[in-house]
Amino acid sequence: MKMLLIAPGRGDADSGESTFDAYDAAVDGVEMMSSVAVATVAALAPPSIEMVLVNEMLQPIDFDADVDVVGITANVSQARRALVIADLFRQRGKPVVMGGPHVSLVPQLFEGRCDSMVVGELEPIAGTFFSDMLHGRLKPRYDGPAADMTQSPAPRWDLYLHAKALSGVVQTSRGCPFKCTFCDVIQFAGNKQRHKTTGQFISEVQQLYDLGFSSIFIADDNFSANKKVARALLTEMKNWNGAEGREFVSFRTQMSINMSRDDAFLDSCYDAGLLTVFSGLETSDPAALAECEKRSNQRLNLVEQCEKSIRHGVQIEPSLIVGFDSDDKSVFERQLKFAMALPALSGRMSALVAPAATPLFADMRQQGRLVADPRVVEGIPESYISNFRLAQMSRAELYIGLRWMISRFFDPDSYMIRMENLANLLLPPPWIAKDQARRREPRPVAVKYAATVIQNALRADDRMKALIEHTQATGRRRPGIGGRLGDAMLRYLATFTALQDGGMYDRAWAAMPEPPFRSRFRDKRLDWIRHVDEVLVH
Repeated sequence: MKMLLIAPGRGDADSGESTFDAYDAAVDGVEMMSSVAVATVAALAPPSIEMVLVNEMLQPIDFDADVDVVGITANVSQARRALVIADLFRQRGKPVVMGGPHVSLVPQLFEGRCDSMVVGELEPIAGTFFSDMLHGRLKPRYDGPAADMTQSPAPRWDLYLHAKALSGVVQTSRGCPFKCTFCDVIQFAGNKQRHKTTGQFISEVQQLYDLGFSSIFIADDNFSANKKVARALLTEMKNWNGAEGREFVSFRTQMSINMSRDDAFLDSCYDAGLLTVFSGLETSDPAALAECEKRSNQRLNLVEQCEKSIRHGVQIEPSLIVGFDSDDKSVFERQLKFAMALPALSGRMSALVAPAATPLFADMRQQGRLVADPRVVEGIPESYISNFRLAQMSRAELYIGLRWMISRFFDPDSYMIRMENLANLLLPPPWIAKDQARRREPRPVAVKYAATVIQNALRADDRMKALIEHTQATGRRRPGIGGRLGDAMLRYLATFTALQDGGMYDRAWAAMPEPPFRSRFRDKRLDWIRHVDEVLVH
């Protein structure tokens, strides 16, 4: 039996989040991080099933492929495209199985659109599922409980087009103990964090190293949630990285900002090569943090904590949100001031949305505030448009304020200010401090893609040449930080270009001292928001 297993492309071409997240024909397909989901599912299949993996961001899908079963895994951003792919294969008579985070969150959305679905985690039920597939008796639905991560196999990267991925991926845990009301991760992965052993982790890291990766992303929902486990992993990472003739690789992950309270923990991250962390700062407003139950961020000076983390060698990529009930129209100027004080060149800015199955979604539905947008598939809201009525502003005002905030923050002139702040705090990477260690050279796809990102940025804005030159000169003045500053600059350039292409960055708006709430202008998202809201009112 032959199974085609697909990781779909992103379904929203206007997302404008990062060109790392979309197919780019100029480099023949590339992705920021490998898809660990399809590689793990392939590892669970018995030898009697031939698995063929396709990541749509890296290669086109052959809809006439000679396969017996098609499997599609879908997270929230892939769900729209996953449904289209399922329809096309079923029209050709191929049985389709769907699974993944969004199928687990909103199974009713996929009923009737596939022949079988897996709700929950596959590991505990893999034997039954694949046996039924082999014997032609797939059930309409399988429900998998939370997996024992020590029983999860190493992903089948040998079946994956890994040469086109910029970063390898290893997952050490699932779940998060926090209870942020807008987070859907804890709805499908749970509040109880489950971990792989340190032996599993190092074995998978070595596998990625052997495939040539110089950067590895630890795909945990919250790496630092269990400090005891995290410290054990960091110790093994430090002992492995750059040792026994290996070159030094860099790691990235996701953590809560409260990890910066622990100086020793930050030092362990740096020594292990865990140099960049994505952290949901969300907002500097204590009322909004309390409203969404973001306990890990409360009673902290978030700017000071980010600066402290960077002084210890760990860069922060922040996420910011606007649209809480405590937010009025003054929030955009306050959030911009907060964002500009952060030593970060890039980051993510979005409107508060209520994803399916979250406490926020349930609250908005109970209060009658969910917006029935006919263009929005259930549970798949867009990052820049709220899917519920706000307490102190209209949805159109939220969008205008967010677009202004993004334009101001990502403007090259604003970048220059934050770049100087970051450069004054950055430490040289540990491979410079360790005479015996050498940094592994970037993969060929990374070099080619970096050149493409720079070329796109130079075409996008005439100020980019000076920006790039000034960043390079700053790196030369601070020996040892040039590479780290260059990596952060590339992230900024890629995101800037995507935001401009997606209509969320506007140079004229970046020059405005405040959001243009009273101006009339044409914007496809804003036109649609106003249309939907007017229909609802009437």
